[in-house]
Amino acid sequence: MKTTRLLTGVLMVAVLAVVLVSLFRGMGAGMLFNVDAFVIVIGGTFVGALIGFPMRRIKATAADVVSSFRDKADKDYIVREIQECAFVNRDDGLRALEDRVSEIRDDFLRFGINLVVNSYSDNAIRDIMEREMNNKLVNLNFSQNVLKTVARLTPSLGLAGTVVSLIKMFKSLDSVETLAPMMAVALMSTFYGVIVSNLIAIPLCAKLKERSLMLEAHMALIITGTMCVSDLEHPTKIEEKLRQYDDVEETVGFKGQLRTMPASGLLR
Repeated sequence: MKTTRLLTGVLMVAVLAVVLVSLFRGMGAGMLFNVDAFVIVIGGTFVGALIGFPMRRIKATAADVVSSFRDKADKDYIVREIQECAFVNRDDGLRALEDRVSEIRDDFLRFGINLVVNSYSDNAIRDIMEREMNNKLVNLNFSQNVLKTVARLTPSLGLAGTVVSLIKMFKSLDSVETLAPMMAVALMSTFYGVIVSNLIAIPLCAKLKERSLMLEAHMALIITGTMCVSDLEHPTKIEEKLRQYDDVEETVGFKGQLRTMPASGLLR
C-alpha cells in the first residue's frame, strides 16, 4: 500500500513537472512572475475567503488538506484491535477492558471503547458515535466549500488583474515595441487564476471528498465493531462481520446500514 502511494506520488510530481515545463518554456522570469498579478489573484482570493468564512474555518481547511495526504487507516489493525477488545471484555470484564483502552491507537475506536467501559447502553453508544461521525463529515464538507469558493474566485480575480494591467498598458502606448510584452504580462493574471483554480483548488476539493468517503467507511466499521464488543459477541463472528466492509470504492450501499445524515447534502 505504501509503495503504491509512493509510486503514485512520484508519477504525479513527474507529470506536473512536465506540464509546468511545457507551459513556462520560453517565458522569461520577469514575464512569469508578475507581482501585481500575484497580489490581485492570491491576495484577493484570501480576502474573499476571509469575508466568506471565519479564520478558524480557513485554518481547519488547511489542516484537512494536509491530513488528506496521510496514509489511510489500517483496516486490518482496526479489526484485530476490536477482536482483542472483545476477547478482553468477554473473558475479563469491563475493568480489564478499561486498562486496555490507553493502548488503542485509533482515536475514534478508543472513544467508542470508552463508552463501552462507562456502561453506556447500546442505543446511546450508537447515537453518540454516529453524532461524532456526522460532525467530522460536516467539517470536511465545510472545508470542501472553502475550496470550492477559492476555485470560483481565482479565475474572476485573474480576469480583474488582466483588466487592471491592460489599463496600465493603454496609459503608456508611446512605444509600439513594448505593447506585445506588456500584453503578455497582463494576461498572466488570468493565467494565475486558471492555474490556481484548476490545478490546486479543484483537485484538493476532490481529495477532500475522497477523504470524506474513506473516513465515513472507517468510522462506520468502528461503530459496528464497538457495538459488537458491547454486545459480547464472539471475536470470530466479529471478524466475519467486519470483513464485509470493503473499501469505499467497492462498497456503495453501506451508508444504508447506519442511521446517519448524509453530510454531502448539507451544503448544496
